[in-house]
Amino acid sequence: MSSATYRELLGSNRHFRRLWAGQLISELGTWFSFIAELGLVRMLSGSPLATTALLVSRLLPFLLAAPFAGVLVDRVSRKRVMIAADLLRALVALGYLTVAPMHAIWIACVCGALTSSLSVFFEGAKNAAMPNMVSWRELLTANVMMYSTRFLQFTIGSALGGITAASLGYNAAFLVNSLSFVASALFIALIPETAMRADFSRSAPEPTLLAAAEEAGEPGDMPIAGIEQPVEQPSRHFISDLREGLAYIWSTPFVRGIILVNIGWAAGGGMVNILYDRMGGHVFASEGDNGDWSVAILYTAAGAGLFVGMMLARRAGAWASDERRAGRYIGWSLISHGATFAMTGFMASIGPMALLIGISRLIIGMEFGVQETLMMKVLPDEYRGRVFTTDRALELGTMTLSMVAAGWLLTSMSPRAVMVLSGVLSAIPGIIWLLAVSLTRFGVPARAVRESYGD
Repeated sequence: MSSATYRELLGSNRHFRRLWAGQLISELGTWFSFIAELGLVRMLSGSPLATTALLVSRLLPFLLAAPFAGVLVDRVSRKRVMIAADLLRALVALGYLTVAPMHAIWIACVCGALTSSLSVFFEGAKNAAMPNMVSWRELLTANVMMYSTRFLQFTIGSALGGITAASLGYNAAFLVNSLSFVASALFIALIPETAMRADFSRSAPEPTLLAAAEEAGEPGDMPIAGIEQPVEQPSRHFISDLREGLAYIWSTPFVRGIILVNIGWAAGGGMVNILYDRMGGHVFASEGDNGDWSVAILYTAAGAGLFVGMMLARRAGAWASDERRAGRYIGWSLISHGATFAMTGFMASIGPMALLIGISRLIIGMEFGVQETLMMKVLPDEYRGRVFTTDRALELGTMTLSMVAAGWLLTSMSPRAVMVLSGVLSAIPGIIWLLAVSLTRFGVPARAVRESYGD
């Protein structure tokens, strides 16, 4: 079964089209604001530790809020969760307007923490709802579109954010960000709540697949959890729901493996944001320049690479159309991504560095598109919110620790040396993944691969 085309998806699925349009606008505002936040902190302090504090404030709340968000979006109206999160983020975004007049970096950190906390609930609800809004044939295309759009806005928003900060000042970016959240809420309000919950008559696999999935087989032929619907109703107690989600993760080898790989990747990947800021805002900044444009160049290169990578994910998935090839693809992608990023530390000028950053992000973007689609195929609706928020929380929690370590290392090491270290750490999970695939019975569920990418 071939995947739907982008035109088919947008032309025939109005619910997904509205969700996608809301993200298109809000992500642009988010990256406008992010470049301005970094520039504001550089202007007020210039210390790598101050930048680290800002970045940590944006990541740490994911770890703290994710358990609550995961349970909530599996229990209540996902539509209401997303609208409430958008409107509250619109209010919080205005708080950045007070940072410069009060010369208070702590306000930027508080606003970042609140925005990130609300984003946990929004992303958890969106990721849990999206597979129910599309058919199985549309899922890969929808997944690629959502993430490629995010990375496209990362690219455009970073570039425009740098231009806006340099020409109109930081407050203009903060206002754009606030308005973008309001626009997102309006689009989501047009989607019926029923479209965000599982409709098994529409989205479940064919009965023949259900019967086949009950057969025990090789690791690559493990049943897909996403096609097994639990008979019992989930517990209505928070702790029980949380424990149930964690038990599901630990008892499902592929899901557990993906989450552990993401945690390992984050040990190196968490360093990149402070490295972009340090290289662009200090190493490559010209005299009399706050470095906004140089920082924007590096972020734009990263976003462009991720966008192109996500757009190529459909082709990568078609190539990795059997479980063994898919397993090797994930491992080698992580290794080549890390090795390419490590090479950036040896680049003397911003052009070659930006090029290698773009290539490394292209590689990981393709891998992420394939990985995320496989996860959506595997996960049942009633666990999806908890699994995705747990995955994201553990990944971002590790990124937070990695970022703190990078900020500390930058007080005694050059940014280039830390870039090499970041790349090496990002590659190690790929090596471990390949060893597990080669030496044990661990593997990618065969039917998840075939339903995602097979004919």
